[in-house]
Amino acid sequence: MTLRVDADPARWMYIPARFPWQGYERLEEWSEALVTTLTDLHGYDAGQQDLFRAYAEGLSRSTDTGEHRYAYLTQPHVEVAIASFYEWHRLDVDDDELLGVRDERAVRPPTVEAFESEALGTGAVSVRHIADPEGTVSAVAHWVWRLPDRDIIMIVGDADVPRFLRLRPVYDDLARAITIVASDEGRSSIWPAA
Repeated sequence: MTLRVDADPARWMYIPARFPWQGYERLEEWSEALVTTLTDLHGYDAGQQDLFRAYAEGLSRSTDTGEHRYAYLTQPHVEVAIASFYEWHRLDVDDDELLGVRDERAVRPPTVEAFESEALGTGAVSVRHIADPEGTVSAVAHWVWRLPDRDIIMIVGDADVPRFLRLRPVYDDLARAITIVASDEGRSSIWPAA
C-alpha cells in the first residue's frame, strides 16, 4: 500500500526529485518542458522563464529524503505555494510531535482541529505562526493521519500569511486528495496515475 495524491492538475504539479521520471531523462529536460508550458499559457519573457526554471529546479533539488512535493503553479507570476507529503511506518511519537504544536518558535498558541478525509478518515490539522530570527512571521500547517500501520503528513508553510489564509481551502482540498492504493512498486506512487 502506498500514497497517491489525486491533485487538481489545473492547480498542482508534482515535483519529481529523481530522474528519469515519466519520460524525462534529466531534471533540466523536465524543467524546460514546464517552463515552455507556462510560457505558452502566460507569455513569459526570457527573464521570467529563467526565474521559473531556476525555481522549479530548486524545488526538485531541495526535496528531502522521504519527502514528496507538489507546487501550486496556476499563475506563478502571481503566487506560488509548496505542499510536502510524508508517509512513514507508524512513528513512536505522540500526536503533538507530528502536529508541530510544541514548536518553540511559535508566537501564539497553535490551533488544532479535526480534519475529515473520505479516503483516510478523521485526522487533524494544526496551524501555528512562527517567527524566524529576523522576526518574520510565517504560517505553518500540518495535516496528520495516524493509521494503524502508518503516519501520513502534509505540510505547508508560507511567510506570506495573507496568502496562506487565502489558499487554505486549496490546501484542504489537496489534503483530501490523498488516498492509499495497493502497490507493489516498493516506493510511493504519490503522483496521480496517468
